[in-house]
Amino acid sequence: MSGSPILWAVGVLLTASAALAVYRVVRGPTILDRMIASDVLLTAMMLSVGTEMVIEDRDDLVPVLLVLACTAAFATVAVARSVSKHDRREPDEVAVDPLGTVEQAPAVLRQALRDAEQMNDERLDADDLRPTRREEP
Repeated sequence: MSGSPILWAVGVLLTASAALAVYRVVRGPTILDRMIASDVLLTAMMLSVGTEMVIEDRDDLVPVLLVLACTAAFATVAVARSVSKHDRREPDEVAVDPLGTVEQAPAVLRQALRDAEQMNDERLDADDLRPTRREEP
């Protein structure tokens, strides 16, 4: 059974997906691209372990699958929290908390409109069109 064409096809596809995911992890360009690629890589690893379990009729690799799945989930949550903290304004940068209550919504909207009026095309990041905090020379 180890030489069947289906197993070869599965092996080639999983290897190709893992190789492309590693390329995207290294290449980027953004942290979110890298995070999605690492999720794809961990998924390919889980599929490889699952395929091995089915072919060899093994059940002792379930903890390995569990660790890989937990790693993927925790890494995704960690990056999402990091990116959301990175996108928030500093407290001294704006007088209104953008995550405030409903009563503060008009003030948040006014501040967002002021920010949009001050924005110019040179300050936009080409990857995701969000304003960057870096100063161009």
